[in-house]
Amino acid sequence: MLKSSFHTHSHFDDGTCDLEDYVLSALEKDFGVLGFSAHAPVLFDSDWHMKQDDLDEYVGQAESLREKYRDRIEIYIGLEADYYKGCVDWRNKKGIDYTIGAIHVAQDPKSGKYHSFDGTRKDFDDILENIYDRDIRLLVAGYYGLVREMLMKMTPNIVAHLDVIRKNNQGGRYFDETEEWYRDEVLSTLEVVSLSQAILEINTGGIARGYTKEPYPSRWILEYCLDMDIPVMVNSDSHHPDNIDCCFDEVYEMLKGVGFKSQRILYRGEWKDVGL
Repeated sequence: MLKSSFHTHSHFDDGTCDLEDYVLSALEKDFGVLGFSAHAPVLFDSDWHMKQDDLDEYVGQAESLREKYRDRIEIYIGLEADYYKGCVDWRNKKGIDYTIGAIHVAQDPKSGKYHSFDGTRKDFDDILENIYDRDIRLLVAGYYGLVREMLMKMTPNIVAHLDVIRKNNQGGRYFDETEEWYRDEVLSTLEVVSLSQAILEINTGGIARGYTKEPYPSRWILEYCLDMDIPVMVNSDSHHPDNIDCCFDEVYEMLKGVGFKSQRILYRGEWKDVGL
């Protein structure tokens, strides 16, 4: 099986270690393909996105590593691009092979401040109170509405951690993920994912960092993805080289149990379905 991950973060954003440390870890763990995906620069104050001034250096270092290790591993250069009002479209940026589209924040229309959907529990409480009037259904609809809008206006190659809003929902603290209203929002979003032809990632980053016990998205969502012929890929969303393949074996087996036979990855310069 061809092992890969296209979702990694380094010292250029909110990850740790140098890009080369991730390459060395990938080689040690028998990867055939590795993609870098720094958080793309944003137009608001942030301490976890790459700075605009570092973008060329990021691309340059990644290109150098691609050349250095070209006989041992394929390396691709991506950006995890946030979608928000006025955001930059990174899809045609020189040197960028792919984009991962993500919804991390929403803007308070009153203050203009950005609040996080997937930060700490306090962050989640803040976005719920300041933007959605403490109405969890409004928040859920707002989040998935932004995902759909992103897919329609700025289709990325890959959709990041689709149901990341359950990060702070352990034990159903905010909502019941089995209720019809919630699942309707997810299914409406999957319909747009299908139309966009984007790839849905299975993201193990929440497990690696101790936030969740299962990957994003939940298994029941993947069952619908199979029925809807939505392509998937397994990514670690690693912020440290040691976690570059966190729980991959378990996720591969889970995907096989659902009925998937392949994942879609960038390989030899093309998007291809490779066996699990």
